[in-house]
This record gives sequence, structure tokens and C-alpha cells, in this order.
Amino acid sequence: MKNKKIILVILMVLVVLSLILFFLKDKEVGQQEVSMESPIDIVLDFYDPWLASRNSVDTNPYKEGLNDSMILSKDLRNKIFKAKGNSDTDLDPVLCQSVIPSSISARTVYEQEEKAQILILARDEGLDGQAIVSLNKLNGGWYINDIECSAGEFGPPREFTFEREGVLIKDSTLEFNSEYWHILFVENNEVSLVPLFFNGESICILSDKEEEICKPEKFEEEKTVTVYGDMSETGATVKKLEF
Repeated sequence: MKNKKIILVILMVLVVLSLILFFLKDKEVGQQEVSMESPIDIVLDFYDPWLASRNSVDTNPYKEGLNDSMILSKDLRNKIFKAKGNSDTDLDPVLCQSVIPSSISARTVYEQEEKAQILILARDEGLDGQAIVSLNKLNGGWYINDIECSAGEFGPPREFTFEREGVLIKDSTLEFNSEYWHILFVENNEVSLVPLFFNGESICILSDKEEEICKPEKFEEEKTVTVYGDMSETGATVKKLEF
């Protein structure tokens, strides 16, 4: 009889602990704010006040508490806070710029069912930094999960902001500008078409693994390629194209 009572007490303790852990976990999840707006609007709603505050002579984003915005994940809030005290670089951890721009633009890299990515660019001439903003979906809404800089020292630098495998399309792009080559690819059962821009530094890796400066005039329609480059408002500037 005594053993049964001990077992019963242990079971009750385990039930109570389970309930406490459940409520603590539920409370932690509930602290993550989400928005029902589109990912690009959510990002700009965070970025516009941050930019205005950085350009102000009277305040800054940390003084205004923008780094603690609940639309950011907990890890990202900590990441931005730690970057504030980094004396090794003047790179802004949100704008990914050493020189604060006067204005910015945003472009959707992709939007999937549970994840999205937005590219933030400075409109000012000569500022090449890019912020890659990742969003996750939670309870039907979106929150900003992470920010990576494609140039600079904040976070793990990314060599490219655009990496896709697909097929080359040009003359058959009826509703698009056939002046440019495009890469057509399928992601999450959705077809996407992105214009490609080439310059003197665009390297093409041929099927025999030889490398040469890209010659778009020699491309053939519907060739399978992998494109590595930087996304902009109008398309992707090709750094490397592999057949």
C-alpha cells in the first residue's frame, strides 16, 4: 500500500512538471510576434524606421528599441544586439552597409509556403552591400527569422545572393523582355523566370569544365545551367554560370 502511494505521488509530480513545461513552452512561442502582411511589407515596416533612425542626428535604432522588435526572432534580436558592441567593424547589422544610405529598395527573392526571402539594397550610388532577410511562417503569419550580409563582416558572408539551377530562355519569353536571357526554374511547384545580366567578369564553365568569359550570343535555348550571382531589383547579375 505504501509503495502504491509513493508511485501515485511520483506520477502526480511528473504530471505537474509536464504541465509547467507545456505552459512555459507555450509562453515562449507566444512571445514571437507575427504579421499577416506580405513578407516584403513586413520587412519594409521594420527597415524603414531603422533607416530613418540611423539617419537621424537625435536618436538611433537601439535607443528607440527597434532591435527588440517582436517581429524579429529571439536569435536575431540577440545577433543585432551583439553587433552593436562590435568595435571591429562599422557595418550596420540590419542595412549591411558601412555608410548609411539615404534610401533603400526591396526585392522578393522567393516566397514559399513556409519560408520567404527578401533582398534589401541601397539606392545610393557606390553602396554595394546587400541584406538578405529570411522570414518564417508561424500560426498563419510571418516573422523575420534572420538577416545575412552578402558583403561585409556581420554574420557569415555569402558569396552569392542568387543560386539557381534551371534552363536558359530568351526568344520564347513571350511576356518578358526577349532582349535578355532568363533562367527558368521550378521551386515548390511554382515556375519562376529571372532576367540575367552579364558583364566582363561573368565566367562561364563549359560542359568540358573549361572556363571563359561568358558569351551570351553563343547560348542556346533550353540548355540546363546553374547560375551564381547577385540579385538586384531588375534581375540577377551573373558571376558564374555553369553548363
